Amino acid sequence: MTIATIQEFAAKSPKTPVDVLIMLSTHDDHYVREAVAENPNTPVDILVKLSIDKHWYVRRNVAENPNTPVDVLVKLSYDNDNDVRWTIAKNPNTPVDVLVNLANDKDYDVRLAVEKNPNTPADILTD
Repeated sequence: MTIATIQEFAAKSPKTPVDVLIMLSTHDDHYVREAVAENPNTPVDILVKLSIDKHWYVRRNVAENPNTPVDVLVKLSYDNDNDVRWTIAKNPNTPVDVLVNLANDKDYDVRLAVEKNPNTPADILTD
């Protein structure tokens, strides 16, 4: 087991102190940053920084984190990666106007996730 793997496990743990999550958020290994983005105890300012990470799976985990601010969800709804937009479309915290926009996404799976989101207005599902 590598040190990075141990750090990844630490970053996923809800028992990891916030100061350690902050330190791990700048780790060279994207798997560690992905785990930090997933952790519900990661501070909002760190989620904001991770939302522009070069690795899509880090951004995807930010999109899935229940503490990600709405303005970050809005920005991520325009991400180039389909999986990031798909995660935004599934997120129950995604604003309705973003869901309406994603209902016309070029990616079928993103549109399907919008359809399954309980906050999607019924009138856009029939269009």
